[in-house]
Amino acid sequence: MWRYQKATIMETTVFTPAQQRILQMMSYVKSDEEFADIEDLLSNYFAKKVDDELDALCEEGQITPAVIEQWGNEHMRTPYK
Repeated sequence: MWRYQKATIMETTVFTPAQQRILQMMSYVKSDEEFADIEDLLSNYFAKKVDDELDALCEEGQITPAVIEQWGNEHMRTPYK
């Protein structure tokens, strides 16, 4: 099933040319399964970019694997009253 977020305020969105091309390509998506495949591809693409950047920061000595591990164990939840 397609997922939509409910907007509370009407806003005008200006899309970049790249975003417009992606929206045009999305007109060919005909099923939830196709959409899920595309969603996985995009998630994997951005996860790889993050991994590559973290590797570069480690190689430059700006962070260590221990710091990354510590980030993974942090609980940065929003406190609710």
